[in-house]
Amino acid sequence: MEWAVQTRALTKRFDGQTAVDHVDLDIPAGSVYGLVGANGAGKSTLLRLILGVMWPTSGEVRVWGEPLPRESARFRQRVHYVGSDGGLFPSFRVRELLHYASLVYEGWDVARCQALLKALELPIDARIRVLSTGMQMQLRLAVALSARPRLLLLDEPTNGLDPVVRRQFLQLIVQEAAGQGTTVVIATHLLEDVERIGDGVAVMYRGRVVASGVIDDLRGRVHRLQAALPSGLPREVEAHPAVTRVERQGQVFTLTVEGDPAPVQALLHSAGASLVEPIPLDLSDLFRYLLEKEGYSREGVLLS
Repeated sequence: MEWAVQTRALTKRFDGQTAVDHVDLDIPAGSVYGLVGANGAGKSTLLRLILGVMWPTSGEVRVWGEPLPRESARFRQRVHYVGSDGGLFPSFRVRELLHYASLVYEGWDVARCQALLKALELPIDARIRVLSTGMQMQLRLAVALSARPRLLLLDEPTNGLDPVVRRQFLQLIVQEAAGQGTTVVIATHLLEDVERIGDGVAVMYRGRVVASGVIDDLRGRVHRLQAALPSGLPREVEAHPAVTRVERQGQVFTLTVEGDPAPVQALLHSAGASLVEPIPLDLSDLFRYLLEKEGYSREGVLLS
């Protein structure tokens, strides 16, 4: 497998505070990869380290198998960052910004830019400072996609977008990865975005990656079982090493199980459970569980 981005023991500290803590990641080329976590988890700092605008305290980043260059105009041609801050000139008109970008990026695709302007309904003669937050984000994406990057880094890109535009925005990202082979890394707290378009994901908490991998594989790590037990839950079931949580409502028990649930299901049946059934675990429930295991107990860990 070809890796677009790899990090090893990547660490960044600011004034004694650790923002990114020994992160190991392998992001496949041509994939859409999500970085998710609560605010302050280190997602934006990690993106900036991959981009090379920040230098790590320790560890390394490799992009397409090569260490990040300290100074490289060529690297900037292939990697594009889209965030809610910077990248625009408020006094410019939209067409002036696009003309400027066409001079900066060697791979600028005029036809693609025109198609994006039409699809996103961007006002070509409007000054950037009068555009809404959502429209400015769409303009940033139009510039990025018109530059034909190999690696696209997105930081909370759907903030400020209404539901219709948000869906269109995500469709454009999927088309970019599928049609152009671009690798897209998207940092967000909106799990619905990652679930809709992501191939892989890394869950971050306090600068660390606490779980990562293919989304369907992550779902397979944790299960919930619901069982009706009139006589109560036997001790051997509750003490089973795969059972990490037990909730009770009358005679109905809900068990959270890590790994293969079959042995726990067998124990429940042998204990006389009148009903044992799996409960689907959506992505939001899974990530909330993973973060709570790390000590995060606030409600609304991640939004969907």
